[in-house]
Amino acid sequence: MLYRSHHSHFLLFQNYTCHADSMAGSPRVYTRFKRTVSSIFLFLILALGLLPLPSVSQPLANGKNKFLGAATSSSIWSSFDLYWNQVTPGNDGKWGSVSPSQGQYDWSNLDKIYNYAIQRGFSYKHHNLVWVSQQPSWISGLDSATQRTEVENWIRLVGQRYPQMAMIDVVNEPFHGLPSYASALGGSGATGYDWVITAFTWARQYCAPGVKLLLNEYNVLSSTNAMQQYKRLITLLKDRGLIDGIGIQGHTFEYYGSGYSYPIATLKANLDSLGAIGLPIYISEFDINESNDAAQLAKYQVYFPLFWNHPAVKGITLWGYIQNDVWSSYPYTYLLLMNGTERPALQWLRTYVLKPPIPMIISPVSVIGTSCNPSLVWQASNSAVSYHVQVATDMLFPASSIVVETTIVDTLLQLSPLAANTIFYWHVNAANDDGTSDYSPTALFKTGNQITSVDVLGEIPKKFNLAQNYPNPFNPSTTIRYDIPKNAYVKITIYDVLGKVVATLVDGVQSANTYSIDWSPSSLGSGVYFCRMQTRNQDGSDNFNFVKKLLFMK
Repeated sequence: MLYRSHHSHFLLFQNYTCHADSMAGSPRVYTRFKRTVSSIFLFLILALGLLPLPSVSQPLANGKNKFLGAATSSSIWSSFDLYWNQVTPGNDGKWGSVSPSQGQYDWSNLDKIYNYAIQRGFSYKHHNLVWVSQQPSWISGLDSATQRTEVENWIRLVGQRYPQMAMIDVVNEPFHGLPSYASALGGSGATGYDWVITAFTWARQYCAPGVKLLLNEYNVLSSTNAMQQYKRLITLLKDRGLIDGIGIQGHTFEYYGSGYSYPIATLKANLDSLGAIGLPIYISEFDINESNDAAQLAKYQVYFPLFWNHPAVKGITLWGYIQNDVWSSYPYTYLLLMNGTERPALQWLRTYVLKPPIPMIISPVSVIGTSCNPSLVWQASNSAVSYHVQVATDMLFPASSIVVETTIVDTLLQLSPLAANTIFYWHVNAANDDGTSDYSPTALFKTGNQITSVDVLGEIPKKFNLAQNYPNPFNPSTTIRYDIPKNAYVKITIYDVLGKVVATLVDGVQSANTYSIDWSPSSLGSGVYFCRMQTRNQDGSDNFNFVKKLLFMK
């Protein structure tokens, strides 16, 4: 049973299936008795073939570009690695659990979880170092200097003992209470969060290189004000090189509850805002609390894709997954019954995760005056084998409005000429043998009145370059040649002498090559025009900007 009160977030795991309330003796003897009986009981069920095992042989997110994990105690369920490929300790990683007495440390339970993850090649995230709750009771009675020494020592010991951990929640829920030793770490200080910065500084010092330092918080996505406050703290840490990822918990009450439900648009907008910081996001404690199977499934189908499909989200951790081993304040978040039966949400989750993620559109997006035959470009979707593209004149994509509908294996589609001076909407989905993703968010572009012909000349140049157009002056058309030495985003735009964009010839990612464009501005008047080429590597580096003067004479 996982217990975590709404505000204190106290967490306790108990993987027991029997009760012996009348048993006398110490709590430790009682605990050993329950664990022994539980183990014997489960062994007999498995041996007799009475416990149905799920029809999977590897974690659901195996081979994906983001993980799907779960929290667990040291009594790890035998079904864990059939579903999850990331591990977070629950109660066992807290300072109060490891060190109930000053100077005494019991790492045995935490070692089991860590070793389980490392031996299977799973990502291990430590949870957590500094938090207002579940700290050792003895820490509050110490003087400030001794508190500071003890906190640093705790962080040092965790960092040194678990060098292969992938991530660590350095500070947990800083907006919901201060630990008793916050003043010893600097209190609010000049930044307002000096105590947080101190904890992260020690974590950076004592954790092995490559361990991602995370901040973890809840009730952030539902409030723009909370999001801005969270971003401010993250920025303070980022500017100091102290943070590598952002934790968002994702509990049921963060989306909906009795008498309230936060709009999906608000959650999505705040998630986008957080993603704009440029750090990976981890959904650290996801759950949906519904006793009714159909209701839980419906909520999973709404909220899980919100995170799984977001490009900034690199992993989701469920806060428990099996009956009687979940947060007791939300007892119906489990996905797997004790007898091995999967709830419908888990059955859906397996199928959904196997599908490719929703592709992310690159270009054109909100481009006005593009050529009548633009190239549509999107990012490759992990595990996809094909893509289905629709272009329509109506953003709702009724059949009567669709002008292009095709399935291709590439991530670039060169369109045939469309109607001039018209707004078009487009989206794309991805497919593999396990199914089809939802469509991407819809993008739009407005055509101009020119058609662009782009030829690939088959030469790999050594540097970016925009050549002078030929002929120049010209009538009725001219050729523009340019060089791309490596994959890059390319935008080629034509301006008049007043700086107004009159044509967008290229707007998207192109591979290394030499290209040639034929441009015919038949609807424009004679005069001087400027061709501007902007390039940017896909990692945002190596920006180039070239301008050439063109003279059109009718």
